[in-house]
This record gives sequence, C-alpha cells and structure tokens, in this order.
Amino acid sequence: MKKLFCAAGVLWLAFGALAFGARSRHVVDYRIQAQLVPEKRAVSGIEALSWLNDSDVPISELQFHLYLNAFKNNRSTFMLESGGRNRAFKHDDSHWGYTQIHGIQVRGGADLTGSIEYIQPDDDNPDDQTVMRVLLPEPVPPQEWITLEIEFTAKLPKVFSRSGFHGDFYMVAQWFPKIGVLQDGEWNCHQYHSNSEFFADFGVYRVEITTPEDYVVGATGERIDVVDNSDGTKTATYYQEDVHDFAWTACPDFVEFREEYHLDDPEVNTEIILLVHREHLKFKSRYLSALKNGLEFYSRNYGPYPYAAITLVDPAPGAMGAGGMEYPTLFTSMTMVGIPAGLRMPEMVTIHEFGHNYWYGMIGSNEFEEAWLDEGFNTYSEIKAMAEYYGDEASLIHLGRIKISDFAFQRFQLAASGNLDPVLKNSWDYFNGGSYSLNSYGKGAFVLLMLENVLGEDVMSRVMKTYFERWRFKHPKTGDFIAVAEEISGRDLDWFFGPLLNSTGKLDYGIGGLRCREIPVRRGFFGEPAEGLAAAAAEEEKVFRSAVSVVRRGEIVFPQRIKVVFENGEEIIESWEGRERWKRFVYRLPSRVVSAQIDPENKVVLDGNLLNNSRTIKENKAPGFKYGLGLMFTFQELLSFFSF
Repeated sequence: MKKLFCAAGVLWLAFGALAFGARSRHVVDYRIQAQLVPEKRAVSGIEALSWLNDSDVPISELQFHLYLNAFKNNRSTFMLESGGRNRAFKHDDSHWGYTQIHGIQVRGGADLTGSIEYIQPDDDNPDDQTVMRVLLPEPVPPQEWITLEIEFTAKLPKVFSRSGFHGDFYMVAQWFPKIGVLQDGEWNCHQYHSNSEFFADFGVYRVEITTPEDYVVGATGERIDVVDNSDGTKTATYYQEDVHDFAWTACPDFVEFREEYHLDDPEVNTEIILLVHREHLKFKSRYLSALKNGLEFYSRNYGPYPYAAITLVDPAPGAMGAGGMEYPTLFTSMTMVGIPAGLRMPEMVTIHEFGHNYWYGMIGSNEFEEAWLDEGFNTYSEIKAMAEYYGDEASLIHLGRIKISDFAFQRFQLAASGNLDPVLKNSWDYFNGGSYSLNSYGKGAFVLLMLENVLGEDVMSRVMKTYFERWRFKHPKTGDFIAVAEEISGRDLDWFFGPLLNSTGKLDYGIGGLRCREIPVRRGFFGEPAEGLAAAAAEEEKVFRSAVSVVRRGEIVFPQRIKVVFENGEEIIESWEGRERWKRFVYRLPSRVVSAQIDPENKVVLDGNLLNNSRTIKENKAPGFKYGLGLMFTFQELLSFFSF
C-alpha cells in the first residue's frame, strides 16, 4: 500500500497544530489521494488516517462510517426508511452507490482487512453496511495515535440525495471511510438514516483530487496547488484545518468566480468562490449578494467567519437532489430557470446553507441525536437574516402586492402541522420525515424566537454569542446551550425549555368568549324599604358588564398577556400564568368592550392557532381569508422537495 507520509510527520502536524494555536482539538488527520474515474462513475482513493485516542481507556476496535453503502442495495436502512425517495427525487436502480474497501492496515504493522465487520448499532438490519468495525491486534493506549492506510473505491449513485452524479456533474460527499466519534470510551457511530445528517471529530484534511483536465473543481478548504499531468488529467490539492468533514465537486460546465471579501467589525478576510453552472449564470449576482449578506450577518451576530475561503456550488440542472446541503467551507445552493427576483428561494437557500458553517461546521453538535442544535439554530438565524436584508414583511416573496416573510411561511407550516414528536429525539425515530423537519427546523427555530421574546433581544444576542464563542470547535449538547442561556440571563429556564423541547403537546391559547351587557338602571329596593313608598328609578350613568374569557386549548403551559379594548379607546393589559384551562376577566365600566386579543405583541410564536387569538363583538373574518391564501400552499409545494 502506498505510503502517503511518514508517521512522525503526522504526529508533528497534529501536536504542532495544538501547540501553535489550532482552533480545535485535532483528533483526526486525513491525507487522501482521490482520482475521479468518470467512465465508472467512481472515485478511487488512498487514505492515510491518523486518529488520536482522546480518552482515558485503551481502545481495541475502530468504527467507521461508510455512508455511500446507503445506496448499495434496496434493503439498506436508508432505502427502507426513504422508499428510495428523498427531496422529491427517486433513486435510479441502474446506478447504485457503495464504498468498497480493498485493504486496511496499520502503518508498518498488521493487515486489518480480514477483521472487517459490518454492524448495525441502531436497528440490527443485516442488509445495512453503513457502519464498519475493525478489531486491532493491540489496543490504542489513552492519548496515543494510530495511523491506518486504506485503499477504497467510492462508487457514486445517480444523485437524488446529496451525493452522486448527474451527467458530467459530480457532488462527491460522504465518500471516504470516516472514523466515528469516541465519547466516554464508547463509539458514537450511527448508521446512515433517511432523516439524519452527520457527526464527526475536528481535525486536518489534505486531499489531492485528480480529474480530467477540463473539469472545474471545488472543495473544502483552500486550493494550495494545481498540477497538470501528462495523461490529460490535472491534480488539485486542498488543505484545511479545524473541520470535521471534506466534500468536493467537479463539472466541466462550472464557471468559477473568485472575489476577496473583507469586513472590518468584526475582522473577516476570506475569498468567496462561486461555481455557477453555465445554464444558471444569470443567478450569479443573486448568489453573490446573498452570500455576502450571510457572511456579514453571521459574523456580526455570532462571531467572525475564520476560514480563508468559502465556496458556493450551484448544482447542474437535473441535479437538484444535491442542492441545499452543507459541508465545511463549501455548500450547495439551489435555483431553477425562470425564478423571478421577488421569489427569493436562491437567497434563502444560500443564506441558510452558508449558516450551517456556524451551527454545523464550527458548532459540532451531534445531528444524529440532537438535530435541532443545527437545523433549528440555523433556521432561527436564517429568519432573522432574511428579515434584515429583504424586509420584515416580504423577505421570502415580494411579487406585486403579494408579500410573505420567511417568518410567516415558517409559522404557517407549524400551524398546519401535527404534534406527534418532541423536538429532542433521535433523527431516525421521528414519526416520519415531515415530523423530523417540523421539529428540527421550524419548531426548533421558534423555540429560540420565543426565548428571544422572553429574554429580550439584547440578552438573547449575548446568549447566542456566548454559546458560539464557548462551544465552537467542540461537541455541545442541548444542556450546554441551556446552561449558557441561564447564566447570561440570570434566570431559571426549566419552565421554558422543558415543555417546549420534550413535550409532544401543542401550545394553543385563545379568546374563548367576549360578552357585554348594559347593567340596568336601579329599580326596586336597594336599602331598607320605606313603608308605603316604592323606590324610584334613579338617573344614573350607563354602566356595562364586560366579560373576556381566555382558554388554554393545548397541553403546554405558557404565560400570556391579554389586551382588552373598549369603545372609548381605553385599553387594559392583563397577565395570566396560563396554568388553568380557562380564566375570565370581568369589568364594570361606562364603556363597552369591543375586542380582546391574547399575545398582542406576537411573542408566543409557537401558538398553534392564530385564528383564535382575537375576537371582536362584531366578528371580523378577514384573518381567516388572510391565512387561507392559496399562494402559501403553492410555495410550500415548491420547497417541499428539500430539507436544508
């Protein structure tokens, strides 16, 4: 097996990086030589992996992800869960994908190929080969390194779910044998599921990519060298530290654009690289503008973008299954010919996928087990960024008089959804893909928007910045974020996070009733009756008895404010802890009640039914018409084929 570099060099790089200011704890060091073989729709690879046993116990086996084996047969866990469909695209049975291991050995030591075993830690599916285990002849001691040499072939499927090919477009993602994460002496190495994404350790990647000479290549990290070979191919070398994955793309129809990007406060210096397919060149300026907006928003609100490059990939027409996906320092956006400027799908996808460089790329949470820490946080950030750059009312759609914000669209999806699962759940254990998306993306985002409304924007801003600064290049869990929120706010937030993250109940408060009656003028006896005298009707000012009933229709308890408006313009704001199933407020005033509204400041954004939040004495049916707009359903269909 070819020697890629000496073991001493690996250790020097690893420990040197830690000694000289590495951003992350370098647990892995990958050196890969990859060659695209277009006629076979495959990549041949030679991988040298150095891995640090960053625990206090000896480790006698190693576990690897072989993600492409999800496309190896129709009985893999991914195929059984998805039915061979993902993002509205269908698998092509004439183009299967897989990872074939030709050999694996310890550098200068034992051949481990014969010990390869496929395991299924999540579902015991014997036909799933997305997790590989190898036994070691000797355990790796605590805080010691082991270097493996692996020869493999990555056969690419026709793209319908993230990775693969379409024509001469290649999106090469989750393509190499990738070691799992060791936590507390145990392997965290889940199978590839239909709904789940990924989890890996931070480290160093140096990858040499050989393609036909007319292909334009983009990849994670910086391109540090390009060599033209004598056989009609070229080899581009990419290098990046402090990342936990490596992906690349190649296509002869890409047009490459490069532009330096600088931001003064905070200081950001990076190179924007756009790989735009020739048929989508008119979208170049929209992509570029949106990416600059993303760089500015995330840098100013969370922390400066630290890498020397960021690459946006525009998939080829017909390859949209590869669109809307994130990898460290590289992501795929999405568009379609004919999308007008007022339909901001390319902008939204660009900002969202760039944002994953923060909540997936630098905050290395476990997307298998706590997907909301990435998807929810990023959807929250996307909603705020879209509003800042494209307007509060029409951030997503602005077509003439039709204006729909990203916030309104996300809220509409939540209101129209069920409540079968809590937010916190293994990604593959949700009722279906819709429930996974609802909880991980939309509901997760709205939990954060509600937290912002409870704490205030300034405090929430400090919470988010502190969480990012404290946990970037690490593996935080939900409890770590809650601890930061409680520390910065100085408040116990169990009452907030407990029901919103762990309950399947619905949050729904409304105005249950609104009544007003004039109190009749005095007639009869109101004191000691005088013998022989009847009480006369007194001339009095009119007084009205108004009653406002508020109800809790859902299971989740949340404090509420109620605005009551009277005919003379007077307003009364009531507070209610929201624990009872209902509460009635009664007023005896000279003015009639005309309306009541629960949550008048629109802070309880997870309320499941906005139509019952207000009531007037004279029923106003306009809200029903507003929320029944068919356009919302149309746009939902347009976006339904992908999750970001």
